Amino acid sequence: MIAIDMALDFVLEHQLFGEIRILLDSRSVVQYLDNWRDVSDRRGMDIFNKLNALCNSCVLHLQWIPSRVNLKYNDIANSLAKEGTTMPQAYVEPLTYLELYARRKAFVNISWRHRPTHSWYRSEGSGNTKGDRKDQTALARLTSGDLKILRFSRSDKKFNICTKCNMIETTPQHLLDCVALVHDDLLLQPDFVLEVMKANDLMDLI
Repeated sequence: MIAIDMALDFVLEHQLFGEIRILLDSRSVVQYLDNWRDVSDRRGMDIFNKLNALCNSCVLHLQWIPSRVNLKYNDIANSLAKEGTTMPQAYVEPLTYLELYARRKAFVNISWRHRPTHSWYRSEGSGNTKGDRKDQTALARLTSGDLKILRFSRSDKKFNICTKCNMIETTPQHLLDCVALVHDDLLLQPDFVLEVMKANDLMDLI
């Protein structure tokens, strides 16, 4: 991306005309720019602004070429790139909000693909209950920890305040503690757990 940006700067600075080809051996960069509707980072937007400025004065091609195919100028570019890695790095501007957001979003997407390690996800499933589908759903939510009042704020889990004690958030563990139950009760006596929750008007929180 930086090399393309610098190449476009060179074209603009020297006011080159006609048909110009920029060759690069990074297919991912070409594919990224090809999906121009999804480009929102600062570097990508700069490249498109320069392409827009050049579209009336020249015909410009971004062409991918395989690496290590004994092309003269490709070998020269590789040598210059290796030489550049030994040079002191230039000043790096602070990341924009969109760049920070994109990195955080990518991190969250990756982290959510991994199964949580806390105890609520270790059991094979909830116990059998004689209740209706609504009771079965409530029991499954309580067992997994995915309560319907669960929400997220900046990737952190947030729960409503407990309506029974009015003291702390209604986490799955607190729901059990508040009515003197333990996690094993969900598997061994699920109907009793549901009756206790109903008797304490806690079903709306599950």
